[in-house]
Amino acid sequence: MVKRVHVIHHTHWDLEWYFTSNESFIQLIYHLDEVMDALEQNKIDYYLLDGQMSLLDDYLTSFPEQKMRLQTLVESGKLQIGPWYTQTDELIISGESIIRNLNAGMSLANQLGGYMNVGYLPDSFGQGKDMPKIYNGLGINNAVFWRGVSEDVTVDREFNWKSEDGSSVLVSNIKDGYFAGLGLIYDDDYQGQMDIVRNGATSDELLLPVGGDQRYVDRNLKERSGIYNKHLQDYHLEESTYEDFFRELPKENLSEVQGEFISSSVSKIHRSIYSSRYDQKYLNDKIERRMIYQVEPLMAMADQMGITYKQGILDKIWRLLNRNQAHDSAGGCNSDKTNQAILARYTQVDQLSYSIVDYLTRKIAESRPKVQENDLTIFNPLPWKVKKVIKVDVSTKFSTIKVTKNSKDIPFEYINTKREYNGSIKRTLAEMDENKFYYIHTIALEVEIPSLDFTTYQVEKGEVKNSGDNKVSKIENSHYRIEFHQGALHLYDKKSKKTYHQFIQIEDSGDEGDTYDYSPAYENDTYLFDFENASVKTSGESLLQTMTIEGTWQIAQNLNSRAKKIRDQEISYQLILSLSSDSTHIDCHLTIDNSAYDHRMRVLIQTPLENSFSYADTPFGVAKRPVEDPHIKDWREMGWKEEPTAIFPMIHYVNTHNEKQSFTLFSKGIKEYQIVGNKFDKIALTLFRSVGYLGRPDLLRRPGKASGNEFKYIATTDSQLQQKLTFKFSIQIDRHFSAAKLSQDYLDYALALPYYQIQELNLFTTTLKYFVSNPLEEKINYHSPFTLESDTLAYSSFRKSLKNNGYELRLYNPDTKNSVKGGSIIFNHKKAIEFVDLKGELLSKKDKNDIVDLGIFKPGEIKTIRIV
Repeated sequence: MVKRVHVIHHTHWDLEWYFTSNESFIQLIYHLDEVMDALEQNKIDYYLLDGQMSLLDDYLTSFPEQKMRLQTLVESGKLQIGPWYTQTDELIISGESIIRNLNAGMSLANQLGGYMNVGYLPDSFGQGKDMPKIYNGLGINNAVFWRGVSEDVTVDREFNWKSEDGSSVLVSNIKDGYFAGLGLIYDDDYQGQMDIVRNGATSDELLLPVGGDQRYVDRNLKERSGIYNKHLQDYHLEESTYEDFFRELPKENLSEVQGEFISSSVSKIHRSIYSSRYDQKYLNDKIERRMIYQVEPLMAMADQMGITYKQGILDKIWRLLNRNQAHDSAGGCNSDKTNQAILARYTQVDQLSYSIVDYLTRKIAESRPKVQENDLTIFNPLPWKVKKVIKVDVSTKFSTIKVTKNSKDIPFEYINTKREYNGSIKRTLAEMDENKFYYIHTIALEVEIPSLDFTTYQVEKGEVKNSGDNKVSKIENSHYRIEFHQGALHLYDKKSKKTYHQFIQIEDSGDEGDTYDYSPAYENDTYLFDFENASVKTSGESLLQTMTIEGTWQIAQNLNSRAKKIRDQEISYQLILSLSSDSTHIDCHLTIDNSAYDHRMRVLIQTPLENSFSYADTPFGVAKRPVEDPHIKDWREMGWKEEPTAIFPMIHYVNTHNEKQSFTLFSKGIKEYQIVGNKFDKIALTLFRSVGYLGRPDLLRRPGKASGNEFKYIATTDSQLQQKLTFKFSIQIDRHFSAAKLSQDYLDYALALPYYQIQELNLFTTTLKYFVSNPLEEKINYHSPFTLESDTLAYSSFRKSLKNNGYELRLYNPDTKNSVKGGSIIFNHKKAIEFVDLKGELLSKKDKNDIVDLGIFKPGEIKTIRIV
């Protein structure tokens, strides 16, 4: 029987890489002329524009007159576009970002005639385990990708990829790459080309992708296909699309696989790219956290108070952020000029997003009934009641203060006080008006706030209190005691009555890798540091205690010094450990002033367990991973592309546990970990890597040609990260592992509660404070709309619905094995709810009620509830 070869004519258009998006845009505007001409003149039948709409978004901004021409080609099926906005990274980007990316791509493509309904990610550095349920939730049932499938899992090109909830996509694994068909254009090895795409195929329907990076239109495609057809008896080549291929592909007897694909058995996977350009990953994490857990809920709350919901600005921010989440951009494996452009976009979305929070908190606080000077309004953007100790700054004339609510004192403690001046600036202190001085008090305050609501406290004149610094070298709360002794940190867990000696250490090693991969120096020297000769200061009382450790480490300045075992560079650091009164978190704030080159620094945390597996959160679940790859010793003999070191990605946390104890590290922006130690009893978080080249050849962990551009060394001086770097992580010890509880514990740790103080002494608490602002004409009459009561689900998002005037609450079951009862939503007034998909399309309804049972959630299942 003759095998049909579906020739997929396409380009892979990296938005940016060793070139900037501005540089590639010039190529794009002329390339699209060639594409449209070739399609209109029937020189080619079909063309795939890389599955991402950001290209056309940019193009039509400059050339809106071409919209109808493009729309005609899309509607005819000749030009394939979408469904993505940008081709996302799947392993270190949040689930909500991935959904927003597809929402934006589909919306823009629909304006031009529709999108290719295929999950097309031809070059992402690994495939995330949650993608089938994300795809199914958006109506996508087929997917195409290249990297990451281990031959231990399947050697088939086509298979069903399933999630724990039963979601499934039919996959075509283009295991030879999106450029595999270029032999059709360049050589006459007719049978050899067919052998490549036939190997592993499950039927007589074969795929031959013909394209490459920023690839021009192959105007001789028909001619070359005709030549191949003349020389092949058992194959017939025809121009096609991925959608046509999946329609023709026999679906019977295909294998089923689950999980993530991050193996280097058949392609490079860059398992340590998660720590390249830490500075950018930190910003991405911060902005995702603010957008998902502050901006969108606050905007939904404000909408119910009569403050217009501004979907347009949210779209702008998400699209800018999605550009930074494309696989190369998120990885940081770019030229310096490209990474500078990425940082500029992060700065833009950082300013836009925090300005929304500033504006809304002020507008709401100033529009309450009975507004008084020194009112302090604190917001809870989460769908459950929050009770915790937070840090706030208050500006007041009072040198000492008290905080009250309804005339009752609220527990607080001073952290810091500074005296400021609010008159016209003068050159000397003597010229300043004594009456225009005021105080900024940083305090630890115990608050309790209903779900999706705010509470107002009053700042009043108080009696003298002095928290002061302590002379003891320990801090403690109801859960832990931390002591500094002889240059080392020791942790006592009060519940288990266990002591962990030297529970935090720092490791430094040479890094002769590149922006894609860590690789040890050929002549390496690795150090393990405690905090010897450091200065230690403790402060605080019962609400918040801190220990501040400051010192220096001596390391090699560069690879030459490391090879000679010389430590000729001093690295200064500050580590602040914090314990809130009844919190299970040990919060760690580490600052390192990096002034050395070509090295990697990790923090090593002692766990109570000898581990066989680690557990890390994924966009919508948890991944269980072995602490050592079974092929770590024979990967070279097997022809793998890089060493399968058990370095793994995480979104927000990594955990180890057994039946009696659970140990978790939460992070803000740290995305890479490894389980290390002789007994695999330590978790190593990669803080940062300093490297000087985009790609290098013949790494110890990755033999052969350089990744990226194999023909030129591209220096990346900025990727040496010669700057002061800040790292935030938290340690938590529990009796039992619960993924749902950890998702809430993460938010308890990572989410700052926004606040606004009514005062005119300090016009620079935020940038927008300087501007005048009208309160709402009608005073706010607002109460918490609902409370989520569930200890089995993870909260994903709350925002206004894109389809109607309702609001969408997204939840999921992070348990990968068990179905759970989802709990309930308690409303103040009876409400009707609808279950919708990830596009907002209706799935089912429930009648009005004041308590709504959420029903059963299958393992890993995502549900979106629209409150009508």
